[in-house]
Amino acid sequence: MARRKAGNGEPTQRFLTVAGDLTRTGVKTGEMGVAAAQTIGYRTAMMAAAMNNPIDLANPEFVRMGSEKVEAMVEATHAVAKGIGEMQQAWMTLMQGQLQAAMVMVTGLGQCRNPADLMELQRRTVTETVEAGIHAALYMVESATALTHAGMTPAYRTVRANARRLAKQHG
Repeated sequence: MARRKAGNGEPTQRFLTVAGDLTRTGVKTGEMGVAAAQTIGYRTAMMAAAMNNPIDLANPEFVRMGSEKVEAMVEATHAVAKGIGEMQQAWMTLMQGQLQAAMVMVTGLGQCRNPADLMELQRRTVTETVEAGIHAALYMVESATALTHAGMTPAYRTVRANARRLAKQHG
């Protein structure tokens, strides 16, 4: 789901990619809001018109309103369930990186022969811990961003398609 895996790529580039993904998600959220308002307007007018003629209440559009929401929710739930597994993997990557850095420190202590060796071990441990944390945190952010996108996509697609279709029919 996430485009990159932990530990790969320049952190700045990965962060910029996530920022771009979140920006696109924000734009899609706005587009979805506008399309939903249009769809609600068309369907409300259709319902109001159907009140004068009960036969018009058999319009397939009224059934579609419920079924499409269920379909989009099932698809989104599936995508989110898959994404949660990736989030768990990102969390484990974070924990594993910190554990490995701690093990480097513990095993290195036995090899220190003077204060300079100890300082070098500390430098290396801090560097590895921070780098592992940065990459794992980016992996978590990438996974969360992908999870958001995957969960929103079915509703976005449905709402936009409804607005286009109803605009053609009534516009």
